[in-house]
Amino acid sequence: MNAPARSSTFTVRLRQQLTGPSAFLVISTVLMNVARIFNTVVLTRLLAPDVFGLSGIILSTFFVIGMISDVGFQAYVVRHHKGDDPKFLDAVWSIHVSRGIILAATAMILAFPVGHLLQKPALPLPLMGAALIFIIDGMTSTTMFTALRTGSVRRLSVIDLVVALVQMVFGILAAFVLRNIWAVIASMIFGSLLKTMASYFAFPNSRRRFGYDREISADLWRFSRMIGASSILTLFIAQTDKLVLARGLTLDEFGAYAIAATLAMAPTGLVGTYAARIIYPLMARVWQTAPETMRETFYASRGMVFYLYGFGGGMMIGGAGLLIRLLYDPRYVLAGTYLPILAISTALFMMTHSAQEAMVAMGRTRTTFEMNVVRIAWLVAGTLLMLTPAGSMAIVIAVGTIELPAYIYASIAMRRLEVFSVRYEAIALLAIGAGVAAGAAAQIIGAILFPGL
Repeated sequence: MNAPARSSTFTVRLRQQLTGPSAFLVISTVLMNVARIFNTVVLTRLLAPDVFGLSGIILSTFFVIGMISDVGFQAYVVRHHKGDDPKFLDAVWSIHVSRGIILAATAMILAFPVGHLLQKPALPLPLMGAALIFIIDGMTSTTMFTALRTGSVRRLSVIDLVVALVQMVFGILAAFVLRNIWAVIASMIFGSLLKTMASYFAFPNSRRRFGYDREISADLWRFSRMIGASSILTLFIAQTDKLVLARGLTLDEFGAYAIAATLAMAPTGLVGTYAARIIYPLMARVWQTAPETMRETFYASRGMVFYLYGFGGGMMIGGAGLLIRLLYDPRYVLAGTYLPILAISTALFMMTHSAQEAMVAMGRTRTTFEMNVVRIAWLVAGTLLMLTPAGSMAIVIAVGTIELPAYIYASIAMRRLEVFSVRYEAIALLAIGAGVAAGAAAQIIGAILFPGL
């Protein structure tokens, strides 16, 4: 069979693989994001801005602790040739559980120092209570990793959606009763419990036993070295703004920033899930079986989802002010200043993250590290500008545009690998631009029709 025929056959097979699971994944992720936004809208009417300020700091602290200790369990299991061996999974699960216990202890120990450092005396006790989440998450079954090897995307998506919806209802009820930060913490713990339980009840052969294996531990460490280095850079990129602003802003002001950051990050959940469950496994398989079709595979795997995401991200940029006023209590109007800036990175994230996952699947594990170095250089430059009259907004702008240099770097790297299409990338940028125009038009029309909004 000649090359064009093989390519045509592969394209048909690819489209068959992407029909169903990818569409289901997109729908479920969109529904989860809608649920999260609805949840936030309701909670802003039940809870004061300082509660969101505290919860934002807690999440940032957890992110830092988790990323410092990131070893890439999912990527390790998915790629490993023993990924279905019970003894291998027992060893990985044992490490996962141990890590969760250590992280919980670390969070509790750091609670008072972090509260003192950020000058937030209300922080330590809620932070210590929320640390239980690390233990619960650590006990999750390895089925959440192996499901990607077997293509159980639908089942994983159902679990995520059901957990999100049930957690939302629980969180609203808790906020209605408690009216303080403990409502948010109770919701977080409840959601973690649900997901961990689902990892055992929703999949066969989910039970694991403690079983230390020195060889697997050493192999995981070798595998994780580059991932760990990249994760440290990722946490620096993702949390610098929050940790700096958490000290410089009041809890009410930081609460408004946290709302904007949460809303801007909501669409990126689709990117992370789609890239991890669709693009990465598919590209890894194709790299091993039909490497000559990598470029075709990459752009086919992105599909219409990619362009719709770009358009939606653009709309968030153009219509940020209207969106904040429509969704949230007037106490959070300051979020409208931050959102259009932060949404720039949101719009570009699908482009950079999909390229990053594709290159890692092709064995270019240094790509994530190198792209993060580029992001950090950009962020450091923005942080230095805080010394100018721009002040704290300089770091907000740096964070909001941080995916721009990363995209340029990824484009150059993909072009060198001959997995780059100027045409498809231009269409993606045009989709973002069209979204910005549509969002701006909606904001103008909204101001005319509802002048008091």
